[in-house]
Amino acid sequence: MKTKCVWVAILLAAITVFGGCNQGTSGGPGAASPPVKERMGQTEDTFSLTLSSVELNQGQTKTIPVGIKRGKNFSEDVSLKLAGLPTGVTFTPADPKISRGITDMELVFIAANDAALGDFTVKVTGHPTKGADAINEMKISVAKVDTVDTANAAADAATVKWNEYTTAMQVQMDQFSAKYTELQNATAKAEGQVKVDGELKVAEAKIKMDAASAKMNELKAAGAAGWEKVKDGVTQAFEDLKTVLG
Repeated sequence: MKTKCVWVAILLAAITVFGGCNQGTSGGPGAASPPVKERMGQTEDTFSLTLSSVELNQGQTKTIPVGIKRGKNFSEDVSLKLAGLPTGVTFTPADPKISRGITDMELVFIAANDAALGDFTVKVTGHPTKGADAINEMKISVAKVDTVDTANAAADAATVKWNEYTTAMQVQMDQFSAKYTELQNATAKAEGQVKVDGELKVAEAKIKMDAASAKMNELKAAGAAGWEKVKDGVTQAFEDLKTVLG
């Protein structure tokens, strides 16, 4: 009798664990219609989203992981949409996407100084390249900022701006690098005056590429506290490079 009671207790605990866990509905080509919640494992050719709750103070910035649970044979890109955010709360990147082969990404939530206070439920939709959407919910709480947290909030905001600018500049740098490689390859295959002109352009581009790369290193080293002091130099170096590589 005692053994039977133990097994009943274990069974009830398991039901509580799986029944109380908010895993949302699955999406993808293999998802059922109407959608259902996954209980154990992940169905083949489907995916589901795993979310964390967010606790913010007004004026605060916080990075939160968003995960994807992929079933066998599901390797699609999944774009994310958030609906029902509290007034005054935004996030970056603006168009988040979990690329194929990746199991998680980070969203940076930013609460304005006058963001709405309270507890909110945000609907998160994962839209795959093929198949049905997956839906889950994220809990967001916004509280009044404590005086002691004001300095931290300002530092967090500066870090977000530095990260955004650095990322944007790195994307441009990678594009310039690709164009520089194309110019080198085209010049190597050219003949006569075209080759001579190409070699001159390659040499000029190399100088400006090195200058832009040096400025990028300064930007990264400056950090959130000093990046604005080197921003103008970075912008000018990229403009100079653009005149050669377009």
